[in-house]
This record gives sequence, structure tokens and C-alpha cells, in this order.
Amino acid sequence: MENAVEYEFKTEMSAYRFLNTVKHLDADGLKVKFGKSDHHVSVRYRYILGEFDSTLSTLDDLARDLGGEEVS
Repeated sequence: MENAVEYEFKTEMSAYRFLNTVKHLDADGLKVKFGKSDHHVSVRYRYILGEFDSTLSTLDDLARDLGGEEVS
């Protein structure tokens, strides 16, 4: 199953830092790109079935550390 989430940041630099950090996460089918603007980052990945998948929690924590929040 695929999950898509978008994060919004206060600055383009924070969004860019988040994008580059997330690119290196170990997640199945990971796709990361700028979203609606240069302050948004869109992330898509596939859930790990049959076990707990902490990917979304990791993304939320990283975004919060960089001053961002989930918008969709």
C-alpha cells in the first residue's frame, strides 16, 4: 500500500534540507520532491506490510525538528 504526505516549511532552506535528508531514508518505493511550492516537500513510499512501519513517525519528527508540519 502506498502512502503520500506533504510537509510545509517556513523557509525554502528548511524544505531543501528536509528533502535531502529524506532522500537517504530506507523506505520501500521512496519518492521525494518539492510539492506545491519551494516551501513544500512531497513524500511517497510503500508501507511495510505485516510489521510496524515507523516511516511516517520518522518523517514527522524530522519535519518538526526543521520547523515544518504535515499539511496533507
